[in-house]
Amino acid sequence: MKLTLASRGSSDNPKAWSGTPHALKEEFSKHEDIELKCINWEMNKWILRIYHFIFRPYFFLYNSCREKWLRPFARYKVNSTLTSERDFTLFISDFILPKEKRESLFAVYTDSHVSQYLNYCKEDTRIGRQYFLKDYNRITKAQLEQMNIVFTQNEWTRQGFIKDYNLSPDKVINIGFGINVKPYEGPKDYEKELLLIVLRKGTEYYKGLYLLLDAFKIVRSHRQQVRLAVVGTTMKETIDGVDFYDNYPRTKTVELFQQCTLYTMPSLHEPNGITYLEALANKAPIMGLNRFAVPEFSGYGKWGFIAENENPTEIAQVIEDALSDKNRLKEMGLKGQKFVINHYRWNIVVDKMIKEMRKSMNLNQI
Repeated sequence: MKLTLASRGSSDNPKAWSGTPHALKEEFSKHEDIELKCINWEMNKWILRIYHFIFRPYFFLYNSCREKWLRPFARYKVNSTLTSERDFTLFISDFILPKEKRESLFAVYTDSHVSQYLNYCKEDTRIGRQYFLKDYNRITKAQLEQMNIVFTQNEWTRQGFIKDYNLSPDKVINIGFGINVKPYEGPKDYEKELLLIVLRKGTEYYKGLYLLLDAFKIVRSHRQQVRLAVVGTTMKETIDGVDFYDNYPRTKTVELFQQCTLYTMPSLHEPNGITYLEALANKAPIMGLNRFAVPEFSGYGKWGFIAENENPTEIAQVIEDALSDKNRLKEMGLKGQKFVINHYRWNIVVDKMIKEMRKSMNLNQI
Protein backbone atom coordinates (compact mmCIF):
# COMPACT_ATOMS: atom_id res chain seq x y z
CA MET A 1 0.00 0.00 0.00
CA LYS A 2 1.27 3.46 -0.94
CA LEU A 3 0.51 5.66 2.05
CA THR A 4 1.00 9.40 2.54
CA LEU A 5 1.03 10.89 6.04
CA ALA A 6 -0.07 14.52 5.71
CA SER A 7 0.46 16.65 8.80
CA ARG A 8 0.62 20.34 9.74
CA GLY A 9 4.13 20.07 11.11
CA SER A 10 7.03 17.81 10.32
CA SER A 11 6.68 14.11 11.09
CA ASP A 12 10.37 14.23 12.05
CA ASN A 13 9.52 16.57 14.94
CA PRO A 14 8.61 14.65 18.14
CA LYS A 15 6.85 17.77 19.46
CA ALA A 16 4.39 18.23 16.59
CA TRP A 17 0.84 17.50 17.85
CA SER A 18 2.15 15.73 20.97
CA GLY A 19 4.52 13.74 18.78
CA THR A 20 1.70 11.97 16.95
CA PRO A 21 2.97 12.44 13.34
CA HIS A 22 6.44 11.31 14.45
CA ALA A 23 5.07 8.26 16.31
CA LEU A 24 2.91 7.23 13.34
CA LYS A 25 5.81 7.60 10.93
CA GLU A 26 8.03 5.43 13.15
CA GLU A 27 5.39 2.72 13.46
CA PHE A 28 4.29 2.66 9.81
CA SER A 29 7.96 2.45 8.78
CA LYS A 30 8.18 -0.95 10.49
CA HIS A 31 5.76 -2.43 7.95
CA GLU A 32 7.68 -3.58 4.87
CA ASP A 33 4.50 -3.75 2.78
CA ILE A 34 3.84 -0.02 3.32
CA GLU A 35 5.44 2.45 0.89
CA LEU A 36 5.44 5.50 3.12
CA LYS A 37 5.67 9.15 2.15
CA CYS A 38 5.43 12.00 4.67
CA ILE A 39 4.49 15.57 3.79
CA ASN A 40 4.31 18.73 5.87
CA TRP A 41 1.56 21.03 4.65
CA GLU A 42 2.02 23.59 7.41
CA MET A 43 1.19 27.07 6.18
CA ASN A 44 3.64 29.94 6.03
CA LYS A 45 4.41 30.99 9.61
CA TRP A 46 4.20 34.70 8.76
CA ILE A 47 0.68 34.25 7.41
CA LEU A 48 -0.34 32.55 10.63
CA ARG A 49 1.35 35.17 12.81
CA ILE A 50 -0.32 38.05 11.00
CA TYR A 51 -3.64 36.22 11.02
CA HIS A 52 -3.48 35.63 14.79
CA PHE A 53 -2.22 39.14 15.51
CA ILE A 54 -5.08 40.79 13.61
CA PHE A 55 -8.02 38.48 14.30
CA ARG A 56 -7.46 36.30 17.37
CA PRO A 57 -7.81 39.03 20.08
CA TYR A 58 -11.22 40.12 18.78
CA PHE A 59 -12.79 37.29 16.73
CA PHE A 60 -13.67 33.76 17.76
CA LEU A 61 -11.18 31.37 16.15
CA TYR A 62 -10.21 27.74 16.68
CA ASN A 63 -6.93 27.74 14.72
CA SER A 64 -8.17 25.19 12.20
CA CYS A 65 -7.30 25.34 8.51
CA ARG A 66 -11.04 25.09 7.82
CA GLU A 67 -11.65 28.57 9.24
CA LYS A 68 -12.91 30.86 6.50
CA TRP A 69 -9.89 33.17 6.34
CA LEU A 70 -7.32 30.37 6.48
CA ARG A 71 -8.93 27.97 3.99
CA PRO A 72 -7.49 29.52 0.80
CA PHE A 73 -3.92 29.39 2.16
CA ALA A 74 -4.33 25.86 3.53
CA ARG A 75 -5.90 24.50 0.36
CA TYR A 76 -3.18 26.07 -1.77
CA LYS A 77 -0.56 24.37 0.38
CA VAL A 78 -2.30 21.00 0.18
CA ASN A 79 -2.84 21.28 -3.59
CA SER A 80 0.84 22.03 -4.14
CA THR A 81 2.07 19.32 -1.74
CA LEU A 82 -0.04 16.28 -2.63
CA THR A 83 1.48 15.66 -6.04
CA SER A 84 1.76 11.91 -6.59
CA GLU A 85 -0.97 9.31 -6.83
CA ARG A 86 -1.25 7.24 -3.66
CA ASP A 87 -3.50 4.47 -2.40
CA PHE A 88 -4.29 6.39 0.77
CA THR A 89 -3.62 9.83 2.22
CA LEU A 90 -3.96 10.09 5.99
CA PHE A 91 -4.40 13.60 7.42
CA ILE A 92 -3.15 13.87 10.99
CA SER A 93 -5.21 16.15 13.25
CA ASP A 94 -6.18 19.06 10.97
CA PHE A 95 -7.39 18.47 7.43
CA ILE A 96 -8.50 20.13 4.21
CA LEU A 97 -8.91 18.09 1.03
CA PRO A 98 -7.39 19.20 -2.28
CA LYS A 99 -9.75 21.17 -4.48
CA GLU A 100 -9.59 18.89 -7.50
CA LYS A 101 -10.34 15.16 -7.57
CA ARG A 102 -7.33 12.94 -6.73
CA GLU A 103 -6.85 9.21 -7.16
CA SER A 104 -5.95 8.73 -3.49
CA LEU A 105 -8.44 7.60 -0.90
CA PHE A 106 -8.53 9.86 2.15
CA ALA A 107 -8.67 9.41 5.92
CA VAL A 108 -8.27 11.73 8.89
CA TYR A 109 -7.05 11.04 12.43
CA THR A 110 -8.28 13.55 15.00
CA ASP A 111 -8.92 13.97 18.73
CA SER A 112 -11.73 16.49 19.16
CA HIS A 113 -15.10 17.70 17.93
CA VAL A 114 -15.40 21.48 17.96
CA SER A 115 -19.20 21.68 18.22
CA GLN A 116 -19.16 19.76 21.50
CA TYR A 117 -15.99 21.45 22.68
CA LEU A 118 -17.55 24.91 22.35
CA ASN A 119 -20.36 23.96 24.73
CA TYR A 120 -17.79 24.39 27.51
CA CYS A 121 -16.23 27.63 26.21
CA LYS A 122 -19.14 29.95 26.89
CA GLU A 123 -16.97 32.42 28.79
CA ASP A 124 -15.21 33.30 25.52
CA THR A 125 -16.93 36.53 24.44
CA ARG A 126 -14.97 37.31 21.28
CA ILE A 127 -16.94 38.41 18.21
CA GLY A 128 -18.40 35.96 15.74
CA ARG A 129 -18.92 32.79 17.76
CA GLN A 130 -22.15 31.73 16.04
CA TYR A 131 -20.91 32.81 12.61
CA PHE A 132 -17.68 30.87 13.14
CA LEU A 133 -19.47 27.71 14.23
CA LYS A 134 -21.99 27.80 11.36
CA ASP A 135 -19.29 28.24 8.73
CA TYR A 136 -16.94 25.77 10.41
CA ASN A 137 -19.62 23.06 10.66
CA ARG A 138 -20.66 23.56 7.04
CA ILE A 139 -17.17 23.09 5.61
CA THR A 140 -16.25 20.34 8.10
CA LYS A 141 -19.35 18.32 7.25
CA ALA A 142 -18.59 18.63 3.53
CA GLN A 143 -14.98 17.55 4.10
CA LEU A 144 -15.86 14.59 6.32
CA GLU A 145 -18.42 13.34 3.82
CA GLN A 146 -15.61 13.08 1.25
CA MET A 147 -13.35 11.15 3.62
CA ASN A 148 -13.28 7.39 3.20
CA ILE A 149 -12.45 6.84 6.88
CA VAL A 150 -12.57 9.07 9.95
CA PHE A 151 -10.28 7.82 12.74
CA THR A 152 -10.81 9.31 16.21
CA GLN A 153 -8.73 9.16 19.38
CA ASN A 154 -11.71 8.83 21.71
CA GLU A 155 -15.32 7.77 21.71
CA TRP A 156 -16.88 11.16 22.52
CA THR A 157 -15.36 12.60 19.33
CA ARG A 158 -16.64 9.63 17.34
CA GLN A 159 -20.17 10.02 18.69
CA GLY A 160 -20.09 13.78 18.05
CA PHE A 161 -19.10 13.34 14.42
CA ILE A 162 -21.82 10.74 13.87
CA LYS A 163 -24.53 12.82 15.54
CA ASP A 164 -23.71 16.35 14.35
CA TYR A 165 -22.50 15.57 10.82
CA ASN A 166 -24.81 12.62 10.15
CA LEU A 167 -21.93 10.32 9.25
CA SER A 168 -22.29 6.55 8.97
CA PRO A 169 -21.15 4.82 12.20
CA ASP A 170 -19.18 2.34 10.05
CA LYS A 171 -17.12 5.19 8.64
CA VAL A 172 -16.10 6.73 11.99
CA ILE A 173 -13.75 4.50 13.97
CA ASN A 174 -12.35 5.11 17.45
CA ILE A 175 -8.83 3.63 17.49
CA GLY A 176 -7.31 5.49 20.44
CA PHE A 177 -3.66 6.59 20.44
CA GLY A 178 -0.30 5.67 21.93
CA ILE A 179 1.14 7.01 25.17
CA ASN A 180 4.68 8.30 25.54
CA VAL A 181 5.73 6.59 28.78
CA LYS A 182 6.60 3.01 29.63
CA PRO A 183 4.27 1.32 32.11
CA TYR A 184 5.69 1.47 35.62
CA GLU A 185 6.44 -1.97 37.06
CA GLY A 186 7.89 -0.94 40.42
CA PRO A 187 6.18 -0.60 43.82
CA LYS A 188 3.85 2.31 44.52
CA ASP A 189 3.14 3.85 47.91
CA TYR A 190 -0.52 4.92 48.00
CA GLU A 191 -0.13 6.11 51.60
CA LYS A 192 1.96 9.03 50.35
CA GLU A 193 -1.10 11.10 49.32
CA LEU A 194 0.71 12.92 46.53
CA LEU A 195 -1.56 14.58 43.95
CA LEU A 196 -0.23 15.49 40.51
CA ILE A 197 -1.18 17.67 37.54
CA VAL A 198 0.90 18.09 34.36
CA LEU A 199 0.39 21.03 31.98
CA ARG A 200 2.17 23.76 30.00
CA LYS A 201 2.46 27.49 30.55
CA GLY A 202 -0.56 29.27 29.12
CA THR A 203 -2.91 26.32 29.75
CA GLU A 204 -3.41 26.86 33.49
CA TYR A 205 -7.04 27.96 33.17
CA TYR A 206 -8.41 25.40 30.77
CA LYS A 207 -6.43 22.52 32.32
CA GLY A 208 -8.21 23.34 35.58
CA LEU A 209 -5.16 24.32 37.66
CA TYR A 210 -6.82 27.30 39.36
CA LEU A 211 -9.88 25.20 40.14
CA LEU A 212 -7.65 22.43 41.51
CA LEU A 213 -5.68 24.82 43.73
CA ASP A 214 -8.90 26.10 45.31
CA ALA A 215 -10.03 22.53 45.90
CA PHE A 216 -6.61 21.53 47.24
CA LYS A 217 -6.74 24.23 49.93
CA ILE A 218 -9.97 22.64 51.19
CA VAL A 219 -8.48 19.15 51.16
CA ARG A 220 -5.33 20.39 52.89
CA SER A 221 -7.39 21.86 55.71
CA HIS A 222 -8.67 18.35 56.46
CA ARG A 223 -5.60 16.26 55.54
CA GLN A 224 -2.32 17.93 56.45
CA GLN A 225 -0.23 15.15 54.90
CA VAL A 226 -1.59 15.63 51.35
CA ARG A 227 0.64 17.40 48.81
CA LEU A 228 0.20 18.58 45.22
CA ALA A 229 2.90 18.53 42.53
CA VAL A 230 2.35 20.91 39.60
CA VAL A 231 4.49 20.19 36.53
CA GLY A 232 4.99 22.66 33.68
CA THR A 233 4.30 26.04 35.23
CA THR A 234 4.78 28.11 38.36
CA MET A 235 3.00 30.83 40.31
CA LYS A 236 4.11 33.82 42.36
CA GLU A 237 1.85 32.80 45.23
CA THR A 238 3.28 30.31 47.74
CA ILE A 239 0.66 27.71 48.61
CA ASP A 240 1.10 25.42 51.57
CA GLY A 241 1.62 21.83 50.37
CA VAL A 242 2.07 22.70 46.68
CA ASP A 243 5.36 22.15 44.84
CA PHE A 244 5.90 23.61 41.35
CA TYR A 245 8.22 21.94 38.83
CA ASP A 246 8.83 24.32 35.95
CA ASN A 247 11.54 23.72 33.32
CA TYR A 248 12.47 20.35 34.78
CA PRO A 249 13.56 17.49 32.48
CA ARG A 250 11.03 14.90 31.33
CA THR A 251 12.61 12.38 33.72
CA LYS A 252 11.24 14.40 36.65
CA THR A 253 7.71 14.22 35.23
CA VAL A 254 8.01 10.45 34.85
CA GLU A 255 9.32 10.20 38.42
CA LEU A 256 6.31 12.13 39.73
CA PHE A 257 3.93 9.94 37.71
CA GLN A 258 5.48 6.93 39.44
CA GLN A 259 5.21 8.50 42.90
CA CYS A 260 1.79 10.14 42.76
CA THR A 261 -1.22 8.65 44.52
CA LEU A 262 -3.86 10.33 42.34
CA TYR A 263 -3.65 12.25 39.07
CA THR A 264 -5.89 15.31 39.42
CA MET A 265 -6.75 17.39 36.35
CA PRO A 266 -10.26 18.90 36.50
CA SER A 267 -9.81 20.29 33.00
CA LEU A 268 -12.41 22.71 31.69
CA HIS A 269 -11.55 22.50 27.98
CA GLU A 270 -9.26 19.49 27.42
CA PRO A 271 -10.88 17.37 24.68
CA ASN A 272 -8.51 14.40 24.94
CA GLY A 273 -5.83 14.50 27.64
CA ILE A 274 -2.96 12.08 27.12
CA THR A 275 -1.67 12.76 30.65
CA TYR A 276 -4.66 10.91 32.13
CA LEU A 277 -3.47 7.75 30.40
CA GLU A 278 0.17 8.39 31.22
CA ALA A 279 -0.86 8.50 34.88
CA LEU A 280 -2.79 5.25 34.55
CA ALA A 281 0.26 3.64 32.95
CA ASN A 282 2.01 4.48 36.22
CA LYS A 283 -0.72 2.86 38.34
CA ALA A 284 -2.19 6.21 39.39
CA PRO A 285 -5.99 6.48 39.28
CA ILE A 286 -7.27 9.70 37.72
CA MET A 287 -9.71 12.47 38.66
CA GLY A 288 -11.40 14.84 36.21
CA LEU A 289 -14.64 16.54 35.26
CA ASN A 290 -17.51 14.65 33.63
CA ARG A 291 -16.86 15.87 30.09
CA PHE A 292 -14.96 15.09 26.89
CA ALA A 293 -12.89 11.88 27.04
CA VAL A 294 -12.50 11.77 30.84
CA PRO A 295 -15.37 9.33 31.51
CA GLU A 296 -14.08 6.74 29.04
CA PHE A 297 -10.46 7.18 30.15
CA SER A 298 -11.58 6.58 33.76
CA GLY A 299 -13.31 3.37 32.73
CA TYR A 300 -16.56 5.09 33.68
CA GLY A 301 -15.46 5.01 37.31
CA LYS A 302 -13.55 1.72 37.35
CA TRP A 303 -10.13 3.38 37.64
CA GLY A 304 -10.97 7.04 37.98
CA PHE A 305 -13.07 9.56 39.90
CA ILE A 306 -15.47 12.04 38.32
CA ALA A 307 -16.66 15.45 39.52
CA GLU A 308 -19.85 16.68 37.91
CA ASN A 309 -19.37 20.43 38.32
CA GLU A 310 -16.69 23.14 38.19
CA ASN A 311 -16.94 23.56 41.92
CA PRO A 312 -13.90 23.53 44.27
CA THR A 313 -15.92 22.12 47.17
CA GLU A 314 -17.27 19.25 45.09
CA ILE A 315 -13.82 18.50 43.63
CA ALA A 316 -12.32 18.53 47.12
CA GLN A 317 -14.95 16.02 48.25
CA VAL A 318 -14.14 13.74 45.30
CA ILE A 319 -10.41 13.90 46.08
CA GLU A 320 -10.98 13.19 49.78
CA ASP A 321 -13.22 10.25 48.92
CA ALA A 322 -10.52 8.88 46.61
CA LEU A 323 -7.83 9.18 49.29
CA SER A 324 -10.00 7.58 51.96
CA ASP A 325 -9.46 4.01 50.73
CA LYS A 326 -5.87 3.14 49.79
CA ASN A 327 -6.66 -0.47 48.92
CA ARG A 328 -9.25 0.74 46.43
CA LEU A 329 -6.70 3.13 44.92
CA LYS A 330 -4.21 0.29 44.49
CA GLU A 331 -6.79 -1.95 42.83
CA MET A 332 -7.95 0.86 40.53
CA GLY A 333 -4.36 1.71 39.62
CA LEU A 334 -3.63 -1.86 38.54
CA LYS A 335 -6.85 -2.09 36.52
CA GLY A 336 -6.16 1.27 34.86
CA GLN A 337 -2.63 0.27 33.93
CA LYS A 338 -3.89 -2.96 32.33
CA PHE A 339 -6.46 -0.97 30.36
CA VAL A 340 -3.76 1.35 28.97
CA ILE A 341 -1.36 -1.48 28.11
CA ASN A 342 -4.08 -3.35 26.22
CA HIS A 343 -5.39 -0.38 24.23
CA TYR A 344 -3.06 2.62 24.05
CA ARG A 345 0.07 1.58 22.15
CA TRP A 346 1.09 2.96 18.76
CA ASN A 347 1.57 -0.51 17.24
CA ILE A 348 -2.06 -1.33 18.08
CA VAL A 349 -3.24 1.98 16.56
CA VAL A 350 -1.28 1.51 13.32
CA ASP A 351 -2.37 -2.13 12.92
CA LYS A 352 -6.00 -1.00 13.18
CA MET A 353 -5.40 1.80 10.67
CA ILE A 354 -3.82 -0.54 8.13
CA LYS A 355 -6.64 -3.05 8.50
CA GLU A 356 -9.34 -0.41 7.95
CA MET A 357 -7.52 1.26 5.04
CA ARG A 358 -7.04 -2.06 3.25
CA LYS A 359 -10.72 -2.85 3.81
CA SER A 360 -11.66 0.51 2.30
CA MET A 361 -9.37 -0.07 -0.70
CA ASN A 362 -11.00 -3.43 -1.36
CA LEU A 363 -14.49 -1.92 -1.17
CA ASN A 364 -13.53 0.81 -3.63
CA GLN A 365 -12.20 -1.77 -6.10
CA ILE A 366 -15.50 -3.64 -6.27
